[in-house]
Amino acid sequence: QLRKQGESRAIIVSATGTGKTYLSAFDVRQVKPNRMLYIAQQEQILKKAEESFQKVLGCPKSELGLFSGGSKESDRKYVFATVQTMSRPETLAQFDADEFDYILVDEVHHAAAESYKRVIDHFQPNFMLGMTATPERTDGANIFELFGNNVAYEIRLQKALEEDMLCPFHYYGVHEYIQDAPDEKIAGKDVKVESMTDQERNELSRWLEELADPNRVRYIIDKIQIYSEAGTPVQGLVFCSRREEAKRLSDLFNQQMNQQAERPYRTKAITGENSQMERDTAVAQLENGELDYIFTVDLFNEGVDIPHVNQIVMLRQTKSSIIFTQQLGRGLRKASGKDCVVVIDFIGNYANNYLIPIALYGNTGDRDVARKNLQRETIGVSSISFDKIARERVLASLDTADLSNMKLLSQQYQQMRYELGRIPMLMDFTRRDASLVFTMAAKNDDYLSFVRSREKSLSRGKNATVSYLEQLESTSDAHNGVLKMLTATQLRGLRPHELLVLAALCGMDWQRIDPDCSEDALTALREVASQHAITIVDLQTLLTALFPDADSNELQCRSAFATLDYSYFIAANSKRFGQTPLVRLCDDGAYRLTDEFRSMLEQTTFRTFFTDTVEAGLFNALALAESSRKHHIRQNHGFLYGEKYSVFDVMRLCGWPAEQVPQNVGGYKLDTETGSLPIFIKYEASQYGDRFLNPGEIEWFSKNNRSLKSNEFRWLLDGTERTPEWQNRHFVPIFIRRKAEEQEKSYYFVGSAVALDDVHASVNPGEDGSESKVVISTLKLGKPVDPELYRHLTGKSAL
Repeated sequence: QLRKQGESRAIIVSATGTGKTYLSAFDVRQVKPNRMLYIAQQEQILKKAEESFQKVLGCPKSELGLFSGGSKESDRKYVFATVQTMSRPETLAQFDADEFDYILVDEVHHAAAESYKRVIDHFQPNFMLGMTATPERTDGANIFELFGNNVAYEIRLQKALEEDMLCPFHYYGVHEYIQDAPDEKIAGKDVKVESMTDQERNELSRWLEELADPNRVRYIIDKIQIYSEAGTPVQGLVFCSRREEAKRLSDLFNQQMNQQAERPYRTKAITGENSQMERDTAVAQLENGELDYIFTVDLFNEGVDIPHVNQIVMLRQTKSSIIFTQQLGRGLRKASGKDCVVVIDFIGNYANNYLIPIALYGNTGDRDVARKNLQRETIGVSSISFDKIARERVLASLDTADLSNMKLLSQQYQQMRYELGRIPMLMDFTRRDASLVFTMAAKNDDYLSFVRSREKSLSRGKNATVSYLEQLESTSDAHNGVLKMLTATQLRGLRPHELLVLAALCGMDWQRIDPDCSEDALTALREVASQHAITIVDLQTLLTALFPDADSNELQCRSAFATLDYSYFIAANSKRFGQTPLVRLCDDGAYRLTDEFRSMLEQTTFRTFFTDTVEAGLFNALALAESSRKHHIRQNHGFLYGEKYSVFDVMRLCGWPAEQVPQNVGGYKLDTETGSLPIFIKYEASQYGDRFLNPGEIEWFSKNNRSLKSNEFRWLLDGTERTPEWQNRHFVPIFIRRKAEEQEKSYYFVGSAVALDDVHASVNPGEDGSESKVVISTLKLGKPVDPELYRHLTGKSAL
């Protein structure tokens, strides 16, 4: 398709083992070039590619040639060359610019290197295809522009596993034998021997002694034997933290018995110090079953094909999700006689353990999503499990991880920008990693502001690129305010009502958001759009068609319109959000866009980012609804169990007619008009002793100077039968924030209290020795909190 459009370059992003080489061979067979050049870093890869191409092309062996240090078959029709050989100026001088019709560049994420760039710049083929499993780079280089920003196809690890394109894996996260690492300068990164101080030499020596402690070796072997596939001879790669460790562990392993094979282990340490011949020999021995393990550092992360590897052992700190994925990928290639690959990851007490679930599940922007992902024990037919200590280490790391760090977000933005060759929009991120959408937009209060800041940054420094800033028109305070309002209240998709109103009145293309939408729903949307007006009944109709599980009662709908006409907000927020209502109520009872807002939509930059934010919010709302159905979670007055809400979210979703200053809400507030009393508990982090008595009951302290005659308790104790009608008029949602998340502004919804028992007056001692009257109640939840969320909130087991 790209060639039909006149493009001469493209890139394929395809997980290791999904068939990039065969894909390129089939395309060469289709194109029928007069001559073809295939470039890679390693001779071993070229030889394998040669074999694959001959199978697909059906050509005689004489038409294929290897061009490397030891072979000079550069005159063949299909030339397979190492980049080291081809990039030499004297070598390139032997070839005309149009010598090859078709050029393939393998492991193209290295293409920013000077050697690759010399080759790419020298030749002018009819078509050039780059291929990689991991296009992400941490040095800021842009490989996509070398290929016209044309991504012909993309399939990542998680999708490939779900599609059964790769060998299933069984991942076991087990805790490391060594409890505490020495100084991070030694344990966390390589230190050049020639520049070490005596103290560093001593610390490194002690650290290596711990790494190669016979007790640790015995521990590693015991775990390997526990998790290895019974009856299957192991053919494994062991990734270590440094070369000396790899050598010592290999020697120590060879002194231990492989109980399954009833003989000593047979292993080799292969590092960058070994010659290519030594590496090739070791790989062949592993493939042929003559070795049990190769111990290495980062040598086999990529560029080597060992299909029969059936075990990956990780004895190093996970510093990069990219490297983790590359090392995991070494075992995922399918091979005859291989049913699965076992991955044993020894997890130490490291701050960046949070990268492990990010690498396994693909989430990068939300700690809570990463935590929930840890409950998923499968990806396709692959399985994932952690022992108790390893799991606690990963969760502790997640508690302190800052996934909204500007440097991390900049890398994500830059990568997507390079890939697309334009400013990436929020909807671009929804399809790659939806967890990034709110994190990015909220970083600067709205996504347009984030984009402006990143474009300024990317136009400076070592890898400065052409800025897209000039494409963005200047926007007013009113424009920016509306985008801030949408980001703060709508982008997470917690309530779809406002977003549906805007999508309908602005005539947005719903199929961009939900391609599988029913024709009836599309018809209802088009009808509202054609009238340029929407009533509460219309909104309820749309909700029934598009969000059947949403709370569509009149209270929620009126609340949504109050948000959009700004009558809901306190003065400070109305000013922050631009003081320009988006809709107005007309005499016929229908809502329409205000003239001021219509005028704002005529500005291209604003309309682009406004539409994008609404679409991304609706995408999130649909994803939230789908996830709730999948996990059988029903909405409770618009709230979802286990989801996080800020005080601002809660006031709005309770349908309060007017926003309140959070300080006036405090730990709870009664709103008699809506019959709601949301309770906010800062678990073990406030002056009150609010706590779980068990997963289904919470001991709750009122505010100071309260009695059973106070308004909230008269309201709570009104009626004794607790009938459904009473419960509908007495909604008491409970929200809890963990002590470990004191900086967070959101709370987990754990359900609503359906009954109150043991209500009695008491006193609460203050820090200054004073005492205040309080009421202590036992709140009984409609359903007990599940063990995983209970442990997450309290740090204790539910049993």
